[in-house]
Amino acid sequence: MIKFCLLLLLLISGTCTAADDPLQLKQKGVLLRLQGDYAGAIGIRDQLVERYPSSAIGYVFSLNTLVSQLAWDESVTRYDAQIRADAESAFDICEPAMIRNPSDYQGYYDCGQAHFAMSYLSALRGRYYRAGRHVNLTIKLLEKTLELNPELVDAKMHLGICYYRADNLPVYLRAVSWFVWFIPQGNSSKSLPYLEQVIASGDLFRETAKYIYADILTEQGLEGIREATAIIEKLTIAYPGNRRFRMRYITLLSRQGLSEETIIAGNEFLRDSKQFDFNLFDINTVRFWITRAHMSLNNFKEAQDTFKIINDQLNDGSIPVSCQFLLTKAQLLDLAGQREEAKSVYLGILEKDVSPECSEDINMAAERGLSEPYTGTTFIPG
Repeated sequence: MIKFCLLLLLLISGTCTAADDPLQLKQKGVLLRLQGDYAGAIGIRDQLVERYPSSAIGYVFSLNTLVSQLAWDESVTRYDAQIRADAESAFDICEPAMIRNPSDYQGYYDCGQAHFAMSYLSALRGRYYRAGRHVNLTIKLLEKTLELNPELVDAKMHLGICYYRADNLPVYLRAVSWFVWFIPQGNSSKSLPYLEQVIASGDLFRETAKYIYADILTEQGLEGIREATAIIEKLTIAYPGNRRFRMRYITLLSRQGLSEETIIAGNEFLRDSKQFDFNLFDINTVRFWITRAHMSLNNFKEAQDTFKIINDQLNDGSIPVSCQFLLTKAQLLDLAGQREEAKSVYLGILEKDVSPECSEDINMAAERGLSEPYTGTTFIPG
């Protein structure tokens, strides 16, 4: 799947003063998003649309918000119709504005962001022709924005992401990208430097740029992951109510095999869950990472105790049943001496009872588990 804008427009930084100024009202919504208050941000969107009907500001803010939510779980479709509707509303305002005043950057900037949102949604839904068209328009419009207003550093955020993703297409698309006009061409020499400029001197998008920059670093090997972890850790300290920042931090610790640190960060998340109203699905996801960290440290009683809390809630949809989850369940059943139950779960993994299909590492671990009980000394895929 093309991820033109991974996790994009996640949460935007800013402060607020008077609500009479649309930009200051937008800044208020941006800060609410950073703090993890989605309901509050949606309320700001409604105020912007109602108070400033001749401006695209509310619709563009809404698109950034909705794409941010979609990026957290790309399988969710409940935002799709609203994204399309808000994009159309934005186009109805910004396209005539470009015609009326071609020397004003704002219309280009608004339309560029709207096409950006549509490129992401189209790519997720497998509509690659539309995705390519929208991202090409995003690049064209944002380059024009910067031509008219070189000081608008924030515009480099969307543009940098598009440049990077267009240069890092899936192999099957990259192979034909020189022959098919609607597949965009990237610009790696500008992508990361643009994000760095937004981090250094942007307005609304500084914190978002940090998150996205960190996300790209996770694709750059172990050193990149370490640098990304440090960036995300600072965001979790600044915005403790933002569950996305905190869960991302925990996953990065787990990915590096930092089991003790994973347990500490996970327990802090659980401790704060009531204060910040974290949902049960996320709470149990963090419990699962804690379970796996305990297993890697051979703390099997702690692992079993934590996993039991999750497993007891399995039927109410409050935990994702993944390949890793089933492998962990089978291995813990083995450690508890419940061999036949463990074998049944291993077999389910190999028979592809889970969607999507399990990784080769997990399948190999399940095959080993069928042939001999898990004792805590064999590899646990990360």
